[in-house]
Amino acid sequence: MSSDLYTSEIDSDKYGDLFLEMKVEGNLRMVSLNSGNGGGACFTLPPNPEGWREAENLIAALHEWVNHTKELEGVTKRSTGLDR
Repeated sequence: MSSDLYTSEIDSDKYGDLFLEMKVEGNLRMVSLNSGNGGGACFTLPPNPEGWREAENLIAALHEWVNHTKELEGVTKRSTGLDR
């Protein structure tokens, strides 16, 4: 049994799919399915200090990507009034 934490909502045919699931034992399972060719990948984080550290690093990297690409597109905190 698992709990769905996240399912991507962008164009599956163009970008593929991304799913995050929390398994009953606490593992975080990330599943990525490619668009078109049916290939994919799965990655699991354990519920321990190593897994938590990896998740925190992933979150920080995602924040960095969002901030960088918004800056490239001219979207800033000042122009939108948003903190993130």
